[in-house]
Amino acid sequence: MTGIKRLSVVVPVTQDEGDLAQDFIAYKTVLADNAEFVDFIYVLDGQCPQAVEALKSLKIAGEPLQILSFAKSKGEAAALSVGCHHAEGDVIMTLPAKMQVKTEELARLLVAFEGTDMVVAQRRLDREASFGREKKLEYILKLLLNSPFKDLRCGVRILRPRIAEEIPLYNNQHRFWPILAQEQGFVVRELEVEGYLQRKLSPGVDINIVLDVMTVYFLLRFLRKPFRFFGGVGFTILAIGVIATGYLVIERLFFGIGLADRPALILSTLMIVLGIQILAVGLIGEIITFSYTKDIKPYKVERIVK
Repeated sequence: MTGIKRLSVVVPVTQDEGDLAQDFIAYKTVLADNAEFVDFIYVLDGQCPQAVEALKSLKIAGEPLQILSFAKSKGEAAALSVGCHHAEGDVIMTLPAKMQVKTEELARLLVAFEGTDMVVAQRRLDREASFGREKKLEYILKLLLNSPFKDLRCGVRILRPRIAEEIPLYNNQHRFWPILAQEQGFVVRELEVEGYLQRKLSPGVDINIVLDVMTVYFLLRFLRKPFRFFGGVGFTILAIGVIATGYLVIERLFFGIGLADRPALILSTLMIVLGIQILAVGLIGEIITFSYTKDIKPYKVERIVK
């Protein structure tokens, strides 16, 4: 027993599958030995009639679970957010509908959770699969954000309810939940466990993953200081345009070289206009940030010493 009084398990179901009962029983068997009370919240992402029937059978049999369903698919991040909102436990665990780690490893994760705010599972897989994941997501995040996490695709996590309350999820940001929590000041630990790889990951780069990474990078680095990003880009373009235009003007004034048939003049002038516009966007973003995010705290007070 880990000392956890109530454990709420949130399970997002993104595919219509009717064989959820076996994994549910396996999850419950292990978790019931490590918490005084365990309840499950299954969130169905869209119309999943087979999954509904399988879960209804479990509920009729008296199993402690809730069934929530979206009218249409909204994504795994939305399912996790809704599930965490309905969770009543003092600790929340997120699990995939299909197993990604061996059930006995769940007990190790609960033990490792003591003294932390979030524990995420890192599946111990073969070298080729690990290399594929590292190249596609974790390696990029390590370069851009110095991320220490090595398996962000794993859906097995344990967290305090406060994390779900303070860090809203949308689009595919559930993958970056540990990074966002760590940036906010929460104590996040990654534990290596024995796991399963459900599908073969190609070594190429998925454009959607790259876009998600860029979004998180911008949110973490420039959300509260947008002028640093837009100002840097805008000033660079403006400087190039000014230098190029000045060079052309000097050629015209001192060397008699005409400007009428030179496309470079149009390009340099456009760069000046574009640079000014980007700078203006940065200033507007800075004003909006100052005006509307004063009450949003980018930090977490761990304790007050008296």
